[in-house]
Amino acid sequence: MEYFWGSVKLMLIVYGLAAFIAMLVAWIIKLIFAGIRRQRVSAAAKNDASAALGSKPAGSAGGKTV
Repeated sequence: MEYFWGSVKLMLIVYGLAAFIAMLVAWIIKLIFAGIRRQRVSAAAKNDASAALGSKPAGSAGGKTV
């Protein structure tokens, strides 16, 4: 009976460790996608602001040909 209880303890520890690692990986993936979303929103806001001001992109000749 002692061996059985020891194996149950080991099973619970391994299961708990696996659940913790899975949650940690899911949290890291969630942070990565949140960062990507934040960059997209920031880039869209910059594009909207420059379009509203009517400014030309950096390095453009303003439509003039040389």
